[in-house]
Amino acid sequence: MQDTLTLLAQHHGDSQKFMQMMKDTAANRFDDTFFSMVWADWIAPVLSEPPRIADFGCGPGTLLHSLRDRYPQAQLIGVEYAPWMLEALDSRRYEVIKHDLHELHLPIADNSLDAITSIFGLHELVQPIRLLQSVHRCLKPGGRCLIMDWVRAPLDNYIASQATEDIFDNNTSPETLSDIFTHFMEHNRYSRDDVAWMLQRIGFTLLENVPLQEGRFGRWVVEKNGK
Repeated sequence: MQDTLTLLAQHHGDSQKFMQMMKDTAANRFDDTFFSMVWADWIAPVLSEPPRIADFGCGPGTLLHSLRDRYPQAQLIGVEYAPWMLEALDSRRYEVIKHDLHELHLPIADNSLDAITSIFGLHELVQPIRLLQSVHRCLKPGGRCLIMDWVRAPLDNYIASQATEDIFDNNTSPETLSDIFTHFMEHNRYSRDDVAWMLQRIGFTLLENVPLQEGRFGRWVVEKNGK
């Protein structure tokens, strides 16, 4: 399997620019509607006091910062592997664990977390089974995981949403074409039902499986069985 850091570097390109983009767009992903509807409906009901929450593939920690503001006493954990993301994380506000999510043995205790999030990280893994197994192991019985990610979409739909120029113009640079089609392959690894199937095979109960943004993204909520 290709080295994970090599995969991440290829996917992120200019790491500092990519990280800044994640920060700049976080307000759109984790806005009041997200917390008042998605979070309130699916995750808040299973949180203990104080809550124990981890973000797997947390990037620069934007969701963790929002969660700290909402849950000052929570045990929060960010799991990340890319060095440029790790440098941006604030270990004073939450625990930071460096870990390749392609690998088992994530240093979090079994059955210890109320909730886990994985936001736009699944598509970066050439195989996501280890990540999903770690989620299942670390969640307490009755705990829930929220996943949001790119899913397979038609090429014309993807190009319309991503390209800022006519890619069929003869003057389009090879670098632009390479970037668009490289990311198309990465963002189209799994269909929404592929992800649902893997989650169910791991042993989760699937609570939600919905399309977002005209089907370019998906959102899944699962629960670990047992009480």
